[in-house]
Amino acid sequence: MAMAVDFKTYVDQACRAAEEFVNIYYETMDKRRRALPRLYLDKATLIWNGNVVTGLEALANFFDVLPSSEFQVNMLDCQPVHEQATQAQTTVLVVTSGTVKFCVEDCK
Repeated sequence: MAMAVDFKTYVDQACRAAEEFVNIYYETMDKRRRALPRLYLDKATLIWNGNVVTGLEALANFFDVLPSSEFQVNMLDCQPVHEQATQAQTTVLVVTSGTVKFCVEDCK
């Protein structure tokens, strides 16, 4: 039974971390976009509407040309990824769903 409690604690911690990350990510996307690449690893790859963007410089350039935005997250799902799959690196899989409004001028 102790193992089930430990796993539940692990999942709860993953969910809290995911919620905090999602809040930070989308607030940064909407209000401080230039800081967004700091949330990515050096060799990160982003796929946005079928467009592949790889590396921090390319990500910074990509985010720079996007219009102002307002993201609304309606659903969040998360789960810890087993450390054997991530070379003992703590990893959480996060999936969100919601809406985004892109604005020609600053969103109000």
